Formats: sequence, structure tokens, C-alpha cells
Amino acid sequence: MLPQLAGFIEQFNNLVSQHGVNVVTDAQGNMSMDVPASMSETTYNNISNRLGIVDRLINNHGSSINDLFQKGLIIEDEIKQTDHNYTSQLTNHIEKFKKLNASYKH
Repeated sequence: MLPQLAGFIEQFNNLVSQHGVNVVTDAQGNMSMDVPASMSETTYNNISNRLGIVDRLINNHGSSINDLFQKGLIIEDEIKQTDHNYTSQLTNHIEKFKKLNASYKH
């Protein structure tokens, strides 16, 4: 799921940079766009819809991934209680997930 999330974030960031828009999310999680004055309403609506869809995909995937990591960490804690030499298999993936989230700009 991490590669899919990375692809969605890349799509989002590419759309933002290609069209010169600034995306802002308020405290309630509502997303808005600041667009160039020369942008037509049709183009604005198209980009707004696309960004909204990709944003939902990012948030849904991110939430699912986070839930899986939480469950995995519980399982790893149980394993560590019986095998003190166990090395986490999730640590690197969690770091990748954090970096992906940090690259999601808005």
C-alpha cells in the first residue's frame, strides 16, 4: 500500500505544481485552492475535482496503512515478549510512511 500512497501523493503534488495552484486545508479538514487569476472556471472545477478525489484516496490509504501499522506493532510487541532477539520488521516501513506524509503538501 505504501507504493500506491506514494503514487497518489505524487499525482496530487504534480497537479498542484503543473497548474500553479496553492492548496490549503483549514482546521476542520476542508481543502481550498488559491488559483491564478487567468485560470478559467472550467479548468478550476476540473482541477478542484481531481485534487479532491486524490486527496480522499491519500487520506483513506493513509488511514488504512496507519491502522495496519498499529496492529502490526501490537503483534511485534507480543513476539518480543517471547523472543528478545526479535528485530522489528515495521520500523523502516513506518519511517517511509512518515516521509510520505511529510511530502504531502497542503
